[in-house]
Amino acid sequence: MWATSDGPRIEDFGITEDDLARAPRLFLSSHRVGFLFAAYLIAAVVIFVLIIETSHSIPAAAFFTVIVLSAVSVLLLPVLILLVCAGEQVEERWLCRRVPMLRACLAYQRALAEHRRHDEKATALAIDAADWPTLSELTFVRQLRFELDRRFQHTISETDREQTGFDFLLDLAGKRVILRCEAGSTPVAASVARELAAALDDFHADTAVIVTTAAPTTALEEYVAGRRIRITAPWELDALKIPHF
Repeated sequence: MWATSDGPRIEDFGITEDDLARAPRLFLSSHRVGFLFAAYLIAAVVIFVLIIETSHSIPAAAFFTVIVLSAVSVLLLPVLILLVCAGEQVEERWLCRRVPMLRACLAYQRALAEHRRHDEKATALAIDAADWPTLSELTFVRQLRFELDRRFQHTISETDREQTGFDFLLDLAGKRVILRCEAGSTPVAASVARELAAALDDFHADTAVIVTTAAPTTALEEYVAGRRIRITAPWELDALKIPHF
């Protein structure tokens, strides 16, 4: 539908930026999680009331509400998802009949989202060692994930660094390896290793690896000496296949 590598052009869909700005928003699609939460909340309240009328005990009602709700979720969650999806389809068709340009706006937005997904995959290509220091933190992490998937046939889990202290958990030949990404050319401080030392215990990991293109500080080298923490460059990931601990 579009002829350039820059992605879909809005004019190819017969609309303008003003049309896109004025197009009505799909309410159900924008509040999908909210509807699911509200449905669970209503279900919990109904179950709680029914149990408390029978038992006359608030602790018992609260306990069995959690148990019952967990049990019925096996059926309740798929039904709710189907209902929400059906509602989204009905709302979209109804709005498209009322506002004809909305169909073109939605087609453009979906084409743009698809192009971005393909663009993200295309950027995850094998790169030279000289290019690694120039990557942003987000691109560095994404590129490292690509390299891990390419080099290892093992279970790789991406984590939230704010909660765990590291970016990836790798199951490597029965060993749990945690990886921390440090993008850029700023020397890696010893505090990073101290955070990983705590993560090793918290997640019962065998090894921690700091993946960076920057030189470690003297304090960092002294801290990791004798500990289950390694420092490696992103183009030297094959060394992880060799057990060191």
